[in-house]
Amino acid sequence: MSGDAVNTERTSVMPERAFNRRNFIGRGLALGLAIPAAASLIAACGSDDNDDTSGGSDATTPTTATGGSQATTTTGEATATTGTSQSSGTSGSGADTGEGQRGGTLKVALIGEPPTLDIHQTTATIVSLVTWHMYESLFTWDADFQIIPLLAEGHEVSDDGLTNTITIRQGVSFHNGDEMTAADVAASIDRWGQISGLGKNLVAAIAETTIVDDYTLEYTMNDPVGTFAVILARQNQGCAIYPKSVIDAVGVEKIEDGFIGTGPYKFKERQADRYTRVERFEEYAALEGDPNGYGGTKYQYVDVIEFIPAPDEAARIAGLQAGDYHYLESISTDQYEALKDDDSVVAELLPASGWDIFVLNTKSGLMQDVKIRQAVQAALDHEPILIAGQGQGFYRMDPSIMLQETAFHSTVSEELYNRSDPEAAKQLLEEAGYDGTPVRFMCTQEYLDQYNQAVVGSQQLEAAGFTIDLQVYDWATLVDRRGDENLWDIFTTGIAFRVDPVTLPMLQGVSWPGWWATDAKVEAVTRLQSESDFDARYAAFEDVQKLYYDEVPAIKLGDTLGVSAYAPKLKGPAPLTQLSPEFVNIWLED
Repeated sequence: MSGDAVNTERTSVMPERAFNRRNFIGRGLALGLAIPAAASLIAACGSDDNDDTSGGSDATTPTTATGGSQATTTTGEATATTGTSQSSGTSGSGADTGEGQRGGTLKVALIGEPPTLDIHQTTATIVSLVTWHMYESLFTWDADFQIIPLLAEGHEVSDDGLTNTITIRQGVSFHNGDEMTAADVAASIDRWGQISGLGKNLVAAIAETTIVDDYTLEYTMNDPVGTFAVILARQNQGCAIYPKSVIDAVGVEKIEDGFIGTGPYKFKERQADRYTRVERFEEYAALEGDPNGYGGTKYQYVDVIEFIPAPDEAARIAGLQAGDYHYLESISTDQYEALKDDDSVVAELLPASGWDIFVLNTKSGLMQDVKIRQAVQAALDHEPILIAGQGQGFYRMDPSIMLQETAFHSTVSEELYNRSDPEAAKQLLEEAGYDGTPVRFMCTQEYLDQYNQAVVGSQQLEAAGFTIDLQVYDWATLVDRRGDENLWDIFTTGIAFRVDPVTLPMLQGVSWPGWWATDAKVEAVTRLQSESDFDARYAAFEDVQKLYYDEVPAIKLGDTLGVSAYAPKLKGPAPLTQLSPEFVNIWLED
């Protein structure tokens, strides 16, 4: 995959890393996964929770984009505990970031209004993009996607796996001036565990929480959870640490004000449909050492970051060209050819960082019937759908629900991927007794690729005998409506890059919209979460993927390759982007 920077002052090469999953055998948890660390400044942030040089079967050959890149092969080391030492620089850290230019307001154009600034509440990537500047997690990912401490200082696991001891950093200040203590961490994990599907899985495994002292917590488990640190690491709807006082005031309800974290930027102001502003937190407790992926030192060069809703793509692009924006959250791939020759912007191709998906409602309505869900699966021809959404050369056909760049990639049940068999679909509909009831298919034009895919997918479903009611909403409304099982049958989204499958939204318990909750799925996910041996975890994941294709809670369309566009004055080393970009260690050049 290539990264062609068209600005002559900034030519970036996107290093690609690959590994064989067998490198993980006998190394405990598959925590450290080497993947492409995108050397472009930014990535197109997909939609929901919203990369390739390595293997896959012949059936997973990607369509190719233009350009080339240099490849580097590395393997990550799996670890059962996280140490107390600070991380050092990596090949992805770029130049000395201590010499950037301080000052200015960075303007980021979003596809719409974030539905909330309470990251515990949603997997939507638009929320993560904004709020991980304000909040932090106990653990995060380094440049090779290995777990490293962030707010934690250390993590120890007892020999029997039943005791997890976390020590937290001392002297870390919240934005309200209070010091973070173990009580804040315990309250945050407990609240998150009542809201997030992944959190519910973790909390259900905890028998007792003990606050040993102000900086030490001990979790006694009912059963071993080999992915304890993975679950608490940075992700969409991740376990951000909030002050206990904020949690005491709201419980599990959405935080409407008082957005207080420990991050490098603090909440300043929000005006609906105009902007969300965060400003530099001068008392930020930065780690020592070099920047390292999503961890290490975080230089706060810009004074203010302003996130501006701009739903119309043409307006976003025009704003970037005019200098009104410095970064676009998302643009469609068909803009690349025009932008790559425009000196007023930097346009780059990115590696695969997610996959597009049609989610089916297994809890209510038509899609409760597995035969009807299987009919949807049989009817769809994925390639025309992907071409409509991503464009030729910007997608990859692959059945795995974990990307090729992870240790968990699998081709299990590939015969059920991309069936393109409308006659089989018609037979399944007849067996199910389908009576022509309209299928309520929700999508958004704010992610234009999703809208285009929904249009083509609807046409294919209608040709197979379905009646489709295509419903178009802004993204915030769609995210709100999908939480009500009585309002929809199918919705579009994209699943952002995941290092470990336990963090996939549909595997985080049974509460993610779609509500995939069969006993077989729950049992397989429990094994995936609790085991620490990689081969046992991989076997559990393959069981999950087989169930995914047999029970059809969703339709994976294909992997998505992205385009980024940003202002030439945005400078600095290239951050990781697969889990959304973080606007630290970069600056605005005069």
